[in-house]
Amino acid sequence: MAQKLVVSLDFEEFPPEYTCKGANRSPAIRVDGVLPNIKSLAVLATTSPEEGPSRVVWVAWNIPAVPLIPEGFPVGGVVEAPLHAVQGTNDFGSIGYRGPCPEAGKIEAYLFRVYALDLDLALAPGATWEDLVRTMEGSMNQAGEVIAFATG
Repeated sequence: MAQKLVVSLDFEEFPPEYTCKGANRSPAIRVDGVLPNIKSLAVLATTSPEEGPSRVVWVAWNIPAVPLIPEGFPVGGVVEAPLHAVQGTNDFGSIGYRGPCPEAGKIEAYLFRVYALDLDLALAPGATWEDLVRTMEGSMNQAGEVIAFATG
């Protein structure tokens, strides 16, 4: 694996608009250090397993290799705005991003992993994270991750 991607968010604690208490919008993700041969990015966001197993909250792929994945991807299998992307099914049974929704007094951690690929994936909309990982095998050139927290 080549140099690591530097993945960052504009916050460490989720602003309300990215949670179930607000607009439930996917946050902007900065991606630095993408190599020239990279064709697309994939995002896998999960809850951090503080209590119980982690849950997948967002699966997206075939995102152009850009330094900033914009916020606000709508629900849907194939979306064209804010950028082209194909999205998979999260562990809550919906396609697209699902923001943090911690109970009162609880903290929920979200881990955003970004993968840089040398091709676009031939993967149907609504696929699961397992499908994504299996399909990426051998094409993943770089990866990076960042964690953010939400309080209930």
